[in-house]
Amino acid sequence: MDYAIFLRRFGKNLHNARWLTGMTQQQVAAKGVSYRWYVELERGLRNPTLQMVFDLAQILGVAPADLVDVAGARPGKKRLSDTKATPPKRGRKPNPRRR
Repeated sequence: MDYAIFLRRFGKNLHNARWLTGMTQQQVAAKGVSYRWYVELERGLRNPTLQMVFDLAQILGVAPADLVDVAGARPGKKRLSDTKATPPKRGRKPNPRRR
């Protein structure tokens, strides 16, 4: 997936979350970012920081994962939260010169 497509889908998720709350773009922007920046986020033209994603999710009453979860990003793969991961081995890397 291209990053530009990801940004557009993030913007669509942001747009849908705003509509679910019944807020206008001006109301959301008044709580944390400039109006122009917010409009460009919804259009997929700006790259939000993680802090901004978190803050917007709080304003809109959704989980941050809902905003960045885009269809088609990982077709056929499990979500990270659904997988069991084992930690890597601890310790030092072997030194090939040391024997």
